[in-house]
Formats: sequence, structure tokens, C-alpha cells
Amino acid sequence: MRINPSRGLPVILILVCFTSFVRAQTSDSTSTTVTSATTSQTVSFAVGDGPEAIAFDGANVWVANQFSNNVLKMRVSDGAVLGTYSAGKRPVALVFDGANLWVANYLSNNVAKLRASDGVLLGTYATGDGPGGLTFDGKNIWVANRNSNNVSKLRASDGLALGTFKVGTRPLALAFDGANIWITNNKSNTVTVLNADDGSVLGTYTVGKGPFGVVFDGANIWVANFFSQNVMQLGSNGSVINKIAVGDGPAGLSFAGGYLWVANNGSNTISKLEPGTAVVVATFAVGRGPFGVVFDGANIWAASAGAGTVSRISPPNKLSHVP
Repeated sequence: MRINPSRGLPVILILVCFTSFVRAQTSDSTSTTVTSATTSQTVSFAVGDGPEAIAFDGANVWVANQFSNNVLKMRVSDGAVLGTYSAGKRPVALVFDGANLWVANYLSNNVAKLRASDGVLLGTYATGDGPGGLTFDGKNIWVANRNSNNVSKLRASDGLALGTFKVGTRPLALAFDGANIWITNNKSNTVTVLNADDGSVLGTYTVGKGPFGVVFDGANIWVANFFSQNVMQLGSNGSVINKIAVGDGPAGLSFAGGYLWVANNGSNTISKLEPGTAVVVATFAVGRGPFGVVFDGANIWAASAGAGTVSRISPPNKLSHVP
């Protein structure tokens, strides 16, 4: 059973079985799943209630627990919690700007700026209604306001509002391609492209049903279409280059080590897709209802909202450093 993501956190009742996997309890809140000695090792850590977003700050992983109203800082080597910091109401998105963590607080209608070194709150800045997506363009923070159907541009140095720009219906996620901002419009089944300098609309392009996550791979844009159960590869002009079936309810995306990683919210899995061949080369079981996915330089991390866990996937093959 999958519930429309536009109505809140899905409750997933689907159990995905992997061939030849063994699940074993380790200590307290940590469990280990080994899919195969030659494929990968996945370790899961209990966090807070409803973890949706996850980010890497160059040293540690951060998790936003949307129903606990806090963010956790976790050590990548063993998942130890290094700090727990209060956020606003229902934190659902995170982005790292090179020094600080930005948190989108969906029900507070603001974003918070935390110093990554110690979690100190540096500021809280008003946005539109229902901020739910974030990206950083090197100078500014862009915020997708789900209920206002617009995006806000904030100067990263001090949170100054630089503009608000109209997009499609229920914007969810954003990506920066080096010059422009790409936004998924979940209820419009489109993506909008804005010029990062002045916010002017450069184009609006039709994609699949319920577009969710979006990511830039250095050349092309990838969009996760939640209800179409696929990901689309788009050229810089919005043309569809490829469309690849993945799991049920693809949501979060990350490009790392030459692969596209897809969090399949309804399948409770992460897909590893090779862009050049458009083939899913591996699938990894994680906790119930994964949304966010991120790379730490060696491992893939996924936040599973329904399970209240994050999973660390250690593939056997060497992943190159993400540029």
C-alpha cells in the first residue's frame, strides 16, 4: 500500500525479499543485513521519528527527523550519534553549504542555519509556506515552498531574502547544474528551470507522474517519478534522453561514484543505476519507506522514514570521489 506523497509521510506495508540475505541483531538499536559476501554489507542505525532528509558535511552524516523536530549528527565510521539539535516543526530537508547545515522546517515556514562543527544555531529565516526542498548554488540557498508553489532565494552568508519565484504546483526538490536551478513540481508533473542569477524561468518540461527527487550528474538532469516508477534523464534543454524503470515510488536521488542512486520508497530499496548503459546494476534492501540518499565518499546512506532508521551501504567495488 502506497499513500500519495502529497498527503504526507507514506506508510509502507510492502516487504521486499532479497535473494540470499541474512539479518542479524548486533547491539541495542543497530542491525546488520548482509545481502551476499560478494555484493555488499548494509548496517542500519535507529535515529528519530520519521527521518526523511540526510546530508553529508565532508566528515559526518546529518539526519532530519521530521516528527522528532530535531537533527542528528552521526559519525560515518560507526553511526555513533555525535549530537542532537533542535530544529523547527517538521524538518524535512537538509543541505550543506561548505560550513553550515541548512534545515527546512515544513510547518514553521522557515529554514534554520546550523554550524556544522558544533550544531550551534546561527539563524532562522522566513520562507514561503511549507518549505520542503533545498539546494546550494555556491553562494545562495534555494528553498522549494511546497504550499506556496514558489521558491525562495536566500543569501547563504546572512540569510537575506534575494527573491521569490513562481514555479509549478507543489515544488518538492531542487538541483543546481552550475548555472540554473531545476525544480520538480510534484502535482504539475513538470520540472521548472530558473536562471540562478535572476530567477527568470528558462523552461518548464513535462516529466512522469509525481516527480520527486532531482539531481545533476555533471552533464544531465535526472528526475525520480514517484508514481511512474521510473527515473528520467533530461538534457540541458529539457529533452528526454532516457527513461529507466526502478523500484516502487522512487523518491530521493544522489549521483555518486559514477552511478545514480535511487531511494525506492514503496519497495524499501536503493537502486544503483549505471547512467551510461541505463541499467540497474544492483538493488539493496533498506528500512521501510526510504526517502533521502547521500554518499559519504565511501558508502551510501539512506534515511528510511517509516522505519526510523538510516542504513549505511558499503558496496564492494571502489567508488570514485564525487567531484
